[in-house]
Amino acid sequence: MGKRGKRKAEVTRPPGVPRGATPWPGVADFAVPAGLAVLQLGGTWGLAELNDLRVAQGRWMLTIACVLAGCVALIWRRAAPEPVLAAAIACSAGAVLAMGTTDSLVSGLADSVALYTLAVHRGRVRAMAGGAVTGAVSVASVVPLQHSPAEVALNAMLSVLSAVVITALGQLRAEYKRRRRALAEQLAEAERARRAAAGSERERLARDLHDVAGHHLSAVVVHSGAVARGGDPAMAREALSAAADTGRDVLRALTRLVDVMGPDVPDGGLGTSLPQLCQGLTRLGVPVSLVVGGRARKLRPEVSTAAYRIVQESLTNAMRYAPGAPVTVEVGYVPGAVELTVANEAPGKDTTVPSLGTGRGISGMGERARSLEGTLTAGPSGGGWTVRASLPTSSGKVRRRPGWPEVLDATVAAGCATAPPLLAFTPPEPLLGSASPGLAALIIGLLLLRGVPLWWRRRAPYLVLGALAALDIAAALTVGAHSQQFLALLLIGAPAEMVAVYAVAGHARRGPTWPAALVGAVPWAVTFTTLIVTDPETEQTSGVIPFGLGTGWGFGLLVLLPFWAWGRAVTGRGRRWEATARETMAAREGEAVQAERNRVALGLRATVLDHTARLVRSAEAGLSGTGEDVKAALEAVTELARAALLDMRALLDALERE
Repeated sequence: MGKRGKRKAEVTRPPGVPRGATPWPGVADFAVPAGLAVLQLGGTWGLAELNDLRVAQGRWMLTIACVLAGCVALIWRRAAPEPVLAAAIACSAGAVLAMGTTDSLVSGLADSVALYTLAVHRGRVRAMAGGAVTGAVSVASVVPLQHSPAEVALNAMLSVLSAVVITALGQLRAEYKRRRRALAEQLAEAERARRAAAGSERERLARDLHDVAGHHLSAVVVHSGAVARGGDPAMAREALSAAADTGRDVLRALTRLVDVMGPDVPDGGLGTSLPQLCQGLTRLGVPVSLVVGGRARKLRPEVSTAAYRIVQESLTNAMRYAPGAPVTVEVGYVPGAVELTVANEAPGKDTTVPSLGTGRGISGMGERARSLEGTLTAGPSGGGWTVRASLPTSSGKVRRRPGWPEVLDATVAAGCATAPPLLAFTPPEPLLGSASPGLAALIIGLLLLRGVPLWWRRRAPYLVLGALAALDIAAALTVGAHSQQFLALLLIGAPAEMVAVYAVAGHARRGPTWPAALVGAVPWAVTFTTLIVTDPETEQTSGVIPFGLGTGWGFGLLVLLPFWAWGRAVTGRGRRWEATARETMAAREGEAVQAERNRVALGLRATVLDHTARLVRSAEAGLSGTGEDVKAALEAVTELARAALLDMRALLDALERE
């Protein structure tokens, strides 16, 4: 499609449709409402039969009409979230009033889907307004059907918490989609940077090759060729000696260049890679010393890669601009960061120092540090040159104000803490109606305490699950042994374990997550066993406890495993994708640079280094022979120098054609 076609498609986009959203219904837009309609009507009919509820035919027809109208409206929920939410709220309220009871599934589903869609596709203000309206209408529609203030309070709390949770989940989904788009754009930018880095590295390598070997090999070709044509034996020996010395210098320089190109970042982190790099250069005659300060620790892959690349680039610059000068590499592990210092002393007075380069190496190191929110400085120091870098080791920025994750955590913790106590006093049959004031206060305190650990479910999910399991087991064995009503409330409060298991699957950073469901099911086993043992009608036999433990644990496992799978598939997968994308961005530019270095190193080993080594051997053999040997060696040296020069130029031409 050309530009005109794209412009036309944008103009005809229906008003109110967010950019990037599907303007017209697709398969999923029909499937979700159809499934909800079946669930609502089938579930409502089943509950009515179970409770022996008799509803007039006219009320049934009105209820069915409201449910179907609300589900049909959901078909356009992504194209027009606000009108669809209004329609879903009105239809849900009408269906509840038509049924005349809260024991049904005619409300709370279609409006929840509509509210979630609004929160995903709209901003914070509209999402919060939609949640407020949904919660208020939900509470108002059931107030006429409640029989006591406790029922009204319970329903109001559940409706408000439900609206807040759905709004928060929708906004978090919107943030996740924005992060995905931003990361996709950054990946595309990283690909462009990779190509630019490869081009820059090719230019640099071409310049280094010319500086290191081009001039010297050209001098050997010219000088040796001229002497060979002159026929002076003394000058021939001097030319051979000069060619041998020049060849050795070229060999040493090229070998150092190939070594500093080196392989990719070795496995094992900085503790393995930096000593290998420094020791390799030391064996080649470059005096490099490595000093490590602080307590070494494992770094994130992108930090380890950036640190290695910065040190490698600094050593390359030191070899080029201060050949033979001692170099010191210092690595300091400090709280929250790793600090790098690469300092070389001034080169010797008789050392030939090439002119300054383009500065792209320092610029690249600076960009690498800034990509991790770090800093890098480079400049002259005491006649030499010093590069200093500080790379943060923590991932992400510190949140300065509460956001939707904190709202969701607080809401979940509040809901899991307050729902069981409210249920304990809700008529017509309150579970704690016959409990003494002291026992009731103790039970309420324990139930409220259960929700507190959930606030930290993202930061320490396994610790939260363990604390919740320990608290439930202790409560079941102490208070539960004297109150079966409390045990029933513990089972009613099972969503706390579901949330904790989901959090482990989605947010645990280390170790396997599958044991979470096994651990979360243990309180179910203990509570169910205590419930059976304390039941007066239970016949106390040796098999009661094993039966209770096995049945309770198995049932809890069946309930919790889907929540573990849910957290693993949704939250865990998203986190893994983001981590992989960030590592890819951190390594892509370095991979491109390293690919060019590996290619040049392979070409040098296969051609230029081989010809130069043969040149040195021919010159040394000629110097130890007779006059005829000197003449033949001089001709061979000239041809080998010319061949090495041609191979090097062919390699440079190949780099320039990329």
